Amino acid sequence: MDRISCDVCVVGSGIAGLCAATAAAEAGASVALVCQGAVCSGSSFAGTTWGLGMVGPRTPAPEDVEAFVRAVQGPGGSKAQDAYVRALGNGFHGALERFRAMGAVIEDVEPGHGDDRAYVPCFGSEVQDWHGFHALASVQGLRNQLCKAEVGVAHHAEVVSLLHDPADGAVAGVLALVGPQASPLVVLAGATVLATGGAAAALSPTLASPLARGTGLVMATDEGATCGNLGYGQVMAGILTKGRPAVFNEKVWGLTRLVKDGRDVFDLAGVSPARAREALEAHSWHGPYSRQRVSRLVEESVAAVGGTCEAVVDRPEGEVQPFVATYMDWLEETHGLSWGEPMPLALFHQASNGGVRCDVDGWTRVPGLYAAGEVAPVFAVDRLGGIASATAMVFGLAAGGAAARGVMSRRQEGRRYLCFRGEDGAPQAVSSLEGLSPDGAAALGEALAGRLRTGAHDLVRAAMDEAGSPF
Repeated sequence: MDRISCDVCVVGSGIAGLCAATAAAEAGASVALVCQGAVCSGSSFAGTTWGLGMVGPRTPAPEDVEAFVRAVQGPGGSKAQDAYVRALGNGFHGALERFRAMGAVIEDVEPGHGDDRAYVPCFGSEVQDWHGFHALASVQGLRNQLCKAEVGVAHHAEVVSLLHDPADGAVAGVLALVGPQASPLVVLAGATVLATGGAAAALSPTLASPLARGTGLVMATDEGATCGNLGYGQVMAGILTKGRPAVFNEKVWGLTRLVKDGRDVFDLAGVSPARAREALEAHSWHGPYSRQRVSRLVEESVAAVGGTCEAVVDRPEGEVQPFVATYMDWLEETHGLSWGEPMPLALFHQASNGGVRCDVDGWTRVPGLYAAGEVAPVFAVDRLGGIASATAMVFGLAAGGAAARGVMSRRQEGRRYLCFRGEDGAPQAVSSLEGLSPDGAAALGEALAGRLRTGAHDLVRAAMDEAGSPF
């Protein structure tokens, strides 16, 4: 059994994990990054849409931050944590520059040249500061930054349990199974940052990265952390293609007809043409399903006819709005789909709007345990577009820095007896892993991973049912 020690262990290598690892290293901590896939993976790099938007206040000025807070709180149904949202607004511009310095390729968009409405984020009502994150173009630069910061990396390593010290309950690192042989790896750490992504892949069907299984939620609650707003996840329409499904971009809803077996979907669902047109036009302002807006009739009508149909996007006369043109060009280039062509459409679970509760520094109130990114948002009912990636960036940096500061004065060498969670969730001594055969390690890994995945599905499904989800 391999064993390594560090000050801070970061689990996950999406935007949140990369930012946390870099910030912790810059603060002087020794850092190990453990990720299930390759470095730069998860929802941040899943590639199910043409790009990721990052949205924040128009400027760092207090009045713009206040406007941003209102823009987030409104769709959230007053369930979004005020301090968390304010920290996001105040930290956005500084974090963006730090992320760019890490090697991220960021496109800055200046409203005022064309249709400004294109830069109003999903569920918003006014223009915000919008930036595009080019994931694939950023990979090499972000990986180089980890090397420069001397972050140790264990990739293709599935974390199956947090470690804890039974003496005080502090989280003291992770147990991971590495490679096809599921070789046990114990990472001893003074602080651990969960950046494991959301839970949309725990549900079916899903548009989420297969790594977003919600396992971090189970690991955190195992150690005493609490969750909030888990019943509010994002459901998106997606295009079914030969490869992975692709997000159906909201900007084209106003140009779209929905057909099932040659009949209008709304007609089949008993929705009047006027009401259907109102719903489609309203939906052009946001992609995910909303429980609070008339646009809900789109997804509810598709669900009423079995959850699948065909979408036909009619090309408008005259100039095509820039975001629409970009999306349709991307669809044709990547999926061979074009204007006026029936596209198979279905409803998918896409993202989480709730997660592990923590403070603005990512601390979960469990000693030694922090969380950042989609495992930890608490935005609730509807989520302003572009703040998922922005949140991962801002709070990934915050959590990494806080974890480093919290551990520098209390190194881990003094901990001798550590436990992980077994197949039944009960503590087991790490020493029991010594001498495991390859087959034994593989069997253990399968059992522990299965417990986390089943637990995540049950946890999120129960919360959704309690919240009255129609999906």
